[in-house]
Amino acid sequence: MTNETATGRGQHSGAAGGAHEARTAPGPGAHGDPPAPGGQDRRPATASAARERVRRLLDGHPGAPLLPRVVNDVLLVTSELVTNALRHGGGIAAFHAELDGGTVRISVTDRSTAPPSSASRRDVTTPGGFGWPLVRRLSRSVTITPTGDGKTVEAVLLLTPDGV
Repeated sequence: MTNETATGRGQHSGAAGGAHEARTAPGPGAHGDPPAPGGQDRRPATASAARERVRRLLDGHPGAPLLPRVVNDVLLVTSELVTNALRHGGGIAAFHAELDGGTVRISVTDRSTAPPSSASRRDVTTPGGFGWPLVRRLSRSVTITPTGDGKTVEAVLLLTPDGV
């Protein structure tokens, strides 16, 4: 199996120094999450449920409240990843979000082995086709990892607009 990595804006060499603790998204609330098999984290049933989980996670960041632009970018990427898994990936097999120092990692596993793609757009009035380019542009990095029966798409976003 191979990994494909796409990088977007804000890629910086080097890492912020110091130890930090990763935090994961809190468990599901009353947002339409299906029951979890075997006690695993529940999967959000909708993009809205995923955004709410990530919003709660961001609210717990030591630097909260984060800039609205940063929060909006993270929530937009969350929405796009979940929507793509639901529309094109055969559903969500797993969802994970965690804070890792100055970044947030959003990963969505779906049931399709087909990698995300963007159709060439000749007619901008046709709906759809803008989500994947947005994910790639707003994320520091995007990694696609094949799984046995699908793939995991992980986006890493900076929590500060300048990456510091």
